[in-house]
Amino acid sequence: MRKILLLIIVWIIGITATAQVPVNIIKFKKFYRLKNQSQVFIPLGNVAFADTLIDFREGNPPALPEYSNPQAAAGEPDYEKYLDQSYLSLGCQGQITAVFKDNGFIDIDGPDLYFFEIGPSIEAFKVEISSDNKTWINVGKVDGGTSQIDIARANIPKDKEAIYYYIRLTDLASFCSGPTAGADIDAIGTVGGVLKLNVDANLLFDTDKYDLKETALKKLEEFKKVISQIPKADIIISGHTDSDADDKYNYILGKNRADAVEVYIHKILDGKGEYTYKTESYGETQPIVENNSEKNKQKNRRVEILVLPDKEFYIRPKKN
Repeated sequence: MRKILLLIIVWIIGITATAQVPVNIIKFKKFYRLKNQSQVFIPLGNVAFADTLIDFREGNPPALPEYSNPQAAAGEPDYEKYLDQSYLSLGCQGQITAVFKDNGFIDIDGPDLYFFEIGPSIEAFKVEISSDNKTWINVGKVDGGTSQIDIARANIPKDKEAIYYYIRLTDLASFCSGPTAGADIDAIGTVGGVLKLNVDANLLFDTDKYDLKETALKKLEEFKKVISQIPKADIIISGHTDSDADDKYNYILGKNRADAVEVYIHKILDGKGEYTYKTESYGETQPIVENNSEKNKQKNRRVEILVLPDKEFYIRPKKN
C-alpha cells in the first residue's frame, strides 16, 4: 500500500451545490458503524460522503420502486432496519454514478472507501473511480463480507494520482431476486477526504477586481473555524476565471485574487496552528462548467483553498 502522508481538503469558492454541508454543522472525526457491527473512523466526519447520484441505470430484474430512490444512497448512513427504504437497491447488474460535491477522496494508507451496504448479505459490485467523470479507473470489486476497498489495488502510477470526485458502482448479479434485487447501498464514505466550502463569487470581488469586498471578509471568517481544527497543514490557494479576456489577463487576475485571499486567510489563522502557504493561478484553464452563459461564467470565477493536513489529522484515536 502506498503511504500518503497528507489528507487534502479543498474549499471551492463560486460553486452552488445544495447537497453540501453548511459550515456551522461540520463535524470532523466521527465513527460510523458498518454492517458487521465494527466501526470505521472517518476523519472528515459528516462531509466525507458522496452527495448526489448523477446517473442510475436500473438493473433487470429491478428492485421494487420503493427501494429504487437514487438519493437514498447519498449523504451520511441512515439505515435502521431492513426494508426501511433508507437505501438504494441497484437491481441485477444495475449501475450508479455518484459525485462528491462537498468532498472528494485520495489514496491514503489503508482502506480508502467504505460502503454502507445493508441487507442479509453483501452482494458483489464493481468499483470504479474518476477525477473528471470522463476517465475511469477500475479499482476492483467488493464481495465476500467486506465493505471497503483500497485504491492502491489499481496500481495507479504515482504521477497519475489525483483527487477523485466520482465513483461508479456496478452490481455483479450475485443476488437477483426479491424486493431488493442487487447491491443495497445506504452510503459511500471515504477516509482521504476533500472538503469543499462555498461562497458566491460576487461576495468576494467586484468585476475584474481583486480587492476583497467586506462581504467576502465575513464569509472567509467562517472558514477559520474549520481550518483551525487542523493544527498543522500546508495551504494552497489557486485562482480561476471565466474565458472573457485573453489568457495572460486571466492568469494575472487569477493570481492576484489568490494572493488577496491568501493574505486574509493568513491573517485570520495567525496563532491558530502551524501553516505554510502557496498561491497559484489557473486562469480560464479549469472551468467547472461551460462558459456559455453569464450564470456559468460566474461559477467559473472562483478561488480554491486546499488545506493539506499533517498525517496525524486522520489517525484513528485510541480507545480509552
